[in-house]
Amino acid sequence: MPLRHWETAGNAPIRVRPAKAGAIYFVALVMLSFLIAQGWALVQMRDVEIDNARIATFNMTRALAQQADDTLRAADVALVGVVDRLNAEGMAPSLLAQIERLLKQTAAKLPALDGVNVYDAQGRGLITSRQQITSSFDIADREYFQYHARNNDTQAHVGTPNTSRVSGALILPISRRINHADGTFAGVAVATIEIAYFREFQARFKLENQGAIMLMTDTGIMVTRRPFDASLVGADVTRGPVFKMYRSTGPEGTAVMTAKVDGIERLYSYRHLDHYPLVVASALSMNDVLAAWRKNIERTLATGAVLLFVLMVFGLRLIALIGERERAQQALTEAQHALESVNRELERLSLQDGLTGLSNRRHFDMALEEEFKRAMRAHTPLALLMIDVDFFKRFNDTYGHPAGDDCLKQLGTALRLAHSRPGDLAARYGGEELVVLLPNTDTGGAAELAERFRQAVLEQAIPHAGNPAGFVTVSIGVASCRPGRNQASGNALIEAADKALYRAKDGGRNRVCADLPKLRSMVG
Repeated sequence: MPLRHWETAGNAPIRVRPAKAGAIYFVALVMLSFLIAQGWALVQMRDVEIDNARIATFNMTRALAQQADDTLRAADVALVGVVDRLNAEGMAPSLLAQIERLLKQTAAKLPALDGVNVYDAQGRGLITSRQQITSSFDIADREYFQYHARNNDTQAHVGTPNTSRVSGALILPISRRINHADGTFAGVAVATIEIAYFREFQARFKLENQGAIMLMTDTGIMVTRRPFDASLVGADVTRGPVFKMYRSTGPEGTAVMTAKVDGIERLYSYRHLDHYPLVVASALSMNDVLAAWRKNIERTLATGAVLLFVLMVFGLRLIALIGERERAQQALTEAQHALESVNRELERLSLQDGLTGLSNRRHFDMALEEEFKRAMRAHTPLALLMIDVDFFKRFNDTYGHPAGDDCLKQLGTALRLAHSRPGDLAARYGGEELVVLLPNTDTGGAAELAERFRQAVLEQAIPHAGNPAGFVTVSIGVASCRPGRNQASGNALIEAADKALYRAKDGGRNRVCADLPKLRSMVG
């Protein structure tokens, strides 16, 4: 069945450009569907590549973290035995000689160790796993020595990376405090791990051209990085993206970030070691991750461009053939639309009050007659609010007619907000008088709406020096009826609402009065 567009001029429906519109929609839909399908496929392929890279970096990071944790644990185990004996038995020369022999045997079995040393409370060397240590050699200025001298912490401490004074190699120290029998500081036992050992393990992983691996302390000090740069060892990386993600996300995570060191966007996975204060991160460059995907894009776009060109040529030819036949009809339709638009605007203006934006008296009279007949046929209630601005002449005399017009505009806005049913009609009846016609509404419902509007006017707090209340207020008369067959018009309803309004004004103004003797007036 052909696609059809229908518009109305008066009461006569006019069919507007159905075939051409259908052809345009069809061609556009086919091309859009093709583009969406191609785009969706490319997005899915990209997501797959990123997910694979995320899994790869996650597994790589776990392996690196496990290796670092195992290395530190092995070094720490060597320290625990030494510290426990020294704490329990003191530092007698004979005991130190026994421990030194043990250290040399232990260090020979752990290739990661640069050395295991024991220093006294002044930082002077006592024993070492190396062949010799000079008596003038001390570590009193090292960060880890000062840490243990200040803190009675029996746990292992991972210090900042530095250069060994014995071997000249870059090392990562792990140390423990030694105490005298009375708990005072007796010295430090230190195991130093060659940073080159971590680098050798990191070199086993394939990272493509711009990948990266990083080992840092959880306080933001760089231990080592691949690609290696000796100047970065010991550098502060607290402002880097990995450390910030670690601080905000937790012990492990994955995200795409741009490195502060080289400005390359990478997919990072990081993990905090289980037992020691180090963080390992591995990353693959997004250029490397998406290299294969970009090649697929080139092939897909080339194929898609050819197909889209064929579709476009076919579609344009079809549309051009249909357009010639419908051009005259379109011109007629546009003229009819313009005329309809002008007529609708004239009709709207003829039924609207130019000042308040509400309906005008003419619109109200037409609506009252129509709603009265409808209520008479359906035997439903019809209510009317008659609203008058209290002391409005005084307002104009005090503030001027432009201010009076502004006041009526504000009241019109408040009245539109106070009633929300589509069938209700708010209008300017004349001067400062407003009315609201409420189909299918009894006196009680109309009185509630009237009270809401009265309260809304009070909340606007429009200054009025001529009103005893000090602000603009309104008096409202409420009336309702259930039209019978012998009633010809709604004039009686207007008269009843007007009488109720006068009772509200005679009763002191700023109140709502209903046209039922038994209904208690609502007084503000």
